[in-house]
Amino acid sequence: MARVGMAVFSCYPADPRVRREAEVLAKAGIEVDVICLRNKGERALEAYGGITAHRIMRWPDRTESLFRYFMTSSLFGVLSFLKLLRLTMRHRYSLIQVHNMPDHLVFVGLAHRMAGVPVILDLHDLTVELYESRTRGSVMAALLPFVKAAEKLSCAFADKVLTTSPGFRQRLIERGVDPGKIVLVFNSADNAIFSAPPPREWRTIEDGPALLYHGTVARRFGLHVAVEAVSILRKRLPNTRLSIYGKYDPSYREELEELIRERSLTEHVRLYGYLPLDKVSETIGASDMGVVPYIDDPFMRLALSTKIFEYVCMRMPVVASRLESIMSVFGEDGIKYFDPGDPEDLARRIEESCKDPLERKGLTEKAARSYDIVAWPVMSEVYLGAVNGLIGGAAKHGP
Repeated sequence: MARVGMAVFSCYPADPRVRREAEVLAKAGIEVDVICLRNKGERALEAYGGITAHRIMRWPDRTESLFRYFMTSSLFGVLSFLKLLRLTMRHRYSLIQVHNMPDHLVFVGLAHRMAGVPVILDLHDLTVELYESRTRGSVMAALLPFVKAAEKLSCAFADKVLTTSPGFRQRLIERGVDPGKIVLVFNSADNAIFSAPPPREWRTIEDGPALLYHGTVARRFGLHVAVEAVSILRKRLPNTRLSIYGKYDPSYREELEELIRERSLTEHVRLYGYLPLDKVSETIGASDMGVVPYIDDPFMRLALSTKIFEYVCMRMPVVASRLESIMSVFGEDGIKYFDPGDPEDLARRIEESCKDPLERKGLTEKAARSYDIVAWPVMSEVYLGAVNGLIGGAAKHGP
């Protein structure tokens, strides 16, 4: 039986992309070992059918310091390398797949690559653009050439490079990665979880919408813009509420809390913790609109997140920043766009949506049609095709 070893500096099954891909392989009859981090309450070793999670390190308490992140992820890389060697003593791997970040984690497959085992590097995000976004204006920006070099070496080392948006793919090609090596696998929503949209009453929202954001909460995701928009909206729609669920950059959470206090919005904006995947669909069903207020920077201009696909899957209207990454999938007709970083424009677009239920319904239906082209059943076939191409077609399509 074919067997794949994965390594990810994150948690399993909490990381949705790793979970979806591992489940595709398991359904195709491939055993999967996932070397990953361990959250509180999780066991060091846990099996999920044909998938086994090997949790070799605790989830670090803080990683916003770039130095701390580099040191912790490098330690994880060394431990993953040794763990994969130990597991190889029990069974031979057909393929090694490594998920970024960091990019250099791909070298945990060095020994296997030298033994002829193919290696996939799955670039969930592009480190170069993210680093540029985070260090703009600081002395750390001087290290950008090293980050670019690490990406170049990592992509050259891998047999296949997966990535998640057309913008990411184009940027990799511009930096010299062989286009024939790159496979675009969108971060589509898990159709096993987001396949039953709740019935929605398409009515005028008179008193204020229930707005939702879930996912990573850091400055580049623009939640401060959404909070400012709520401050404007409550004067026109007094019961406007914004619920934010996610994993927080601690310093940014403090900034949001201060902003909420300054604007007297404690009854209008609530900050919640991480929302488990099986609770996301229920929360979407209880909300009127999804807000995706990304700022316009070198990274967010190209990134596509799973959350927007989950909102569309569940037929929830979306108000989002006008960025080329989002428009590359949904065009002009599926999403209500606003100018990135402009809370007045965001508040105006939300208010327009509240007053025009037919437009809300129409946009939602058009977004769903656009999404069908990149839905997970389509992407899972693309992913499995890439794996089969490297291991000689051993994987069969799952039921």
